[in-house]
Amino acid sequence: MASMPLVLTDPELLAEFVRESDFKTFFEKRFATPPDIAALLFRNGQLIDTFKGAHFSVGGIATAIKGIAGGSTHIAIMLADLKPFQVKLPIRALSRDNVEISGVATLELQLNPDKPSNILGLMGGVSRQQVDAGDGKSALPGRKALSRIDVLDRIAPHFTDRVVEAVVGRMDAADIRGEGGLQDKIQADMMREAERVCGDLGVLVRAASVEWAMNAVEREAMDRAQVERQQEALDYQLGLLKREVERQSEATQVRIESSTDLTKLQNASDDELAHMVLQSEVRFLDAREDVTRRHEMEALAHEIEVLRTERAAKMENEIQDAGHLIDLTAEAAKLRKTEREIELLDAQHVQALKKMGVLTDLELRERTQRMELDLARVAQEQSARNLKNLMDIEGTQADRDADRGIRTDKSKTENDIARIRADTDSRTAQLMAGAKMTPEQILAINAGLSPHVAEVLKEQARARADANNDSMSIMRELIKGAADERSESRAHELDILKAGMAGASGVAHGAGGKPAPAPGEAASADPASVECPECGRTLAAKANFCTGCGHKMRT
Repeated sequence: MASMPLVLTDPELLAEFVRESDFKTFFEKRFATPPDIAALLFRNGQLIDTFKGAHFSVGGIATAIKGIAGGSTHIAIMLADLKPFQVKLPIRALSRDNVEISGVATLELQLNPDKPSNILGLMGGVSRQQVDAGDGKSALPGRKALSRIDVLDRIAPHFTDRVVEAVVGRMDAADIRGEGGLQDKIQADMMREAERVCGDLGVLVRAASVEWAMNAVEREAMDRAQVERQQEALDYQLGLLKREVERQSEATQVRIESSTDLTKLQNASDDELAHMVLQSEVRFLDAREDVTRRHEMEALAHEIEVLRTERAAKMENEIQDAGHLIDLTAEAAKLRKTEREIELLDAQHVQALKKMGVLTDLELRERTQRMELDLARVAQEQSARNLKNLMDIEGTQADRDADRGIRTDKSKTENDIARIRADTDSRTAQLMAGAKMTPEQILAINAGLSPHVAEVLKEQARARADANNDSMSIMRELIKGAADERSESRAHELDILKAGMAGASGVAHGAGGKPAPAPGEAASADPASVECPECGRTLAAKANFCTGCGHKMRT
């Protein structure tokens, strides 16, 4: 026959009685409980036994016959959850500076697994209404049950005044968060109060902690920090804007100076260019020497600071060593005085013993030897302590020397890094400024820094001058060629005109009965009129210029 598991009907319950209808059966029925649940068996109102991981059976034919013959027996079973559980409690109190402090207290509780029957003290007057599974409407008689809220309601009133207000009222609001001692104090007080209230009722307190909410002082500090961060951001943006304006003004100044220098460079002669290059070289050398002197002065100032620190540390060590030596001398004098007093007392004691006849000479010698051995042992211990102190002093001095060397190397490294960073920033600024310049401006600026760039500019100026001279020579040759060509064209036109006029004269002589001149002979007389080849005006044959357009008729 399979066993019926018995578990709590609600995860929020800690203990409850099993429904009595489960035990009212004619046939035998078996029940089982898991190991983390305790089963308390009641018979006729008395606690019979407690089981953990129980397995039992009820009912059956024999039990029914006994009930008919001897009367019925009332059986009840209560289930108790033995696993630890958490409950949360809101708390509120005033700090020493009258600031409201709120938070949530978390308690780690557990039913006592050794005495689970003690929880009956918490079960009184607690019941739940059950709903019939058949129709879901009619309410069955309630049965006793214990929930986590019931336990919290039992112990919560004892925490507010006796624990939270008493502890929080001793501290300021700004010192509460992150205070481990305060958490320990609250945990100890809560555990003590819970043990006092519920210790004999089967409830154990395993741990307690408090999570604080943000109070008014913390909110004000947070707002103040936020405002400070915003102000720092605004100051940083203002600094960026100022640096941007400075860079723009410097770039504009460099651009204007570069344009001016480029204009001067274009209009300068060879001597002026040489003089400008010489001045640039002199300024460059002066600037480099200034930087070198500044670096030497910085290194000298650093060395002076290191020497001053070393001298102060050395003087401090010497003072400490002298004071330590004085203390050792004083202690040694006190020790010697004490030893002398002890020796005097011992001698007096020995003399007194000799007078009384208590000690013999052999015993006195042994006693003297023991005293000498003790003194030698004391001297060795004192020497060992002195040697240890000297070694500690030497080790401390070596550590200080090592620290001084480390600081010196660190300062040198920082100076080198600062020098490299300055060179890098200068080069970056030059590149950023050069990104907005023309090649001519860049060459004009670099001419003052490098003699090679100045030579390049000089060669460029000479090349442009030679190119201009070559262009003028070519233009002169072109003008001369054009003039020669026009002269040849005019001569050719005059030849054609003369040939035409000669032909016309021959025709005229033929018409008048005069014979035409031979082809090789020239005309005996000039014609009386000619026409201008430009405008076609008729002019006298001996006219030098055309009266209409001014064209030259004779060459």
